[in-house]
Amino acid sequence: MCNGIIYELYFKNEVAIAGKQILKHLDNLKPLNDDMSDERKLSIIQSEFERFYNPNHPVRFAIETLDSIEEVRIVKEAFK
Repeated sequence: MCNGIIYELYFKNEVAIAGKQILKHLDNLKPLNDDMSDERKLSIIQSEFERFYNPNHPVRFAIETLDSIEEVRIVKEAFK
């Protein structure tokens, strides 16, 4: 997801035109804080992962199809 967010920051217009935004879907993340047990934190992280990994979630769709954006393909090819 991190690479997808970086691509969105650098190629905001291209990502928006392609309908592959990630950031707009991250505004309702469950918070973590230092008062929580490690088990509780892990539980939240796991549930958020499962939510985003759902095949119907727009974040998963965006990440899996970012290569359809020419600028993303060019950058990925440069790092192979």
